[in-house]
Amino acid sequence: MRELGYLYVLANSAMPGLVKVGKTTRSSSERAEELSGATGLPTPFIVVYEQLFEDCGSAESFVHTYLAQQGYRVADNREFFSAPVNIVVRAITLASGAIDHDSFQSSPEHADDLLERGESDELDSLSLSQSEPSYPWSSVLDEAVAHLLGRGDYIVDYAEALRLFRQAAKLGALPAYGFIGNMYKFGNGVPPDSIKALEFYKEGARKGSACCYWEMGILFAQEGSQQNAEKCFRLFFQHIPALPDGQHLTEAELHGIFFDCFLLLKTKVTNGEEPPDVLSGFIAERASDILEVAEGQLANYCSNVGEETRCRKVIQLLQTFQ
Repeated sequence: MRELGYLYVLANSAMPGLVKVGKTTRSSSERAEELSGATGLPTPFIVVYEQLFEDCGSAESFVHTYLAQQGYRVADNREFFSAPVNIVVRAITLASGAIDHDSFQSSPEHADDLLERGESDELDSLSLSQSEPSYPWSSVLDEAVAHLLGRGDYIVDYAEALRLFRQAAKLGALPAYGFIGNMYKFGNGVPPDSIKALEFYKEGARKGSACCYWEMGILFAQEGSQQNAEKCFRLFFQHIPALPDGQHLTEAELHGIFFDCFLLLKTKVTNGEEPPDVLSGFIAERASDILEVAEGQLANYCSNVGEETRCRKVIQLLQTFQ
C-alpha cells in the first residue's frame, strides 16, 4: 500500500562521512530523536534534508537503489551511505511522487506496490546511462533486455532479466512493467500466469505507461473479455504521447503495438475474426507503419506457403487504407 510520508537524510558528527537515508510517516525530527536515543552514540542525529512523498516507501526504494548502483551503500541491509549530501539530495529529487508542502491537501489513493510485495533482489553496481541522464535506469533496462533476448555476447538468462527488470522498475522505468508482465504472460523463466501479468500491466499503467494499457487490452481480447479490452484500448488512446518519449511509450513498444495490429489483421484474413471495433480508426491511421511490419514479416519470417499467403493478404488489406 502507498505510504504518505517523508524521505529524510540524517547525519551524526560521531559518524563522519556517513548519512542515513530512510522513510517515516511521522516527522523527520521525531525519527531523528528516536534514533539518537536508541543507538547510544555520544552525539544526536540531525535532519539535513527531508522531502514529503505520496509514497515514501517507493521513493526510499528508488533512492536506495540509485545510491547502491553508484557504490555508496555501506551494506545491503543497512540504510547508511558513504556519500556527499548533495549526491543524496540529487537522488531524492529524481524520485517520483514528491509533494509540495504548500500545495498538499489530501492523501493520494492507495494502491499496491507489486515490486515491494515481490521477490527481494540483491543490487549490482551497474553504471548509470550517460546518454540519458534523466533516466537513471536506462543501462539497467538495456542489460535486462539483453539477457531476455540473448543480444550480443549475452546468453538468454530469464532469471537475471527478471531481476534487472524489477530493479529498473524500482528506479522508475515504466517500460520495465510491460516486460515483467510479458514474462509472466508467456512463461519466460516463470510459470505462465495471466493474472500476475495483468497485475504488472495494471501497476505500469497506473504509473503512466501507455503501453501497459495496450497490453491489458490485448490480454483481455485474447481471453474473450471484449468489454474490458475495449476499455483498455480507449485508455491507451487517452494516454499515448504524440511521440515516443522513452518512458511513457518507447520506440520498441510502439513497434510491438504495430506488430500486434498485424497479428490481429492476420487473424481476420485467416478466419474472419474482426479486430476490436475501437481499434479500427487506429489501424487505418497507422496503416503505413503496420504495412512496414507486415512486409518485414513477409521478407524474413514466412516459413511456408500458407504463412506467406496470409502475410500477402494482410498487405493487400493495409494497402486499401492508403
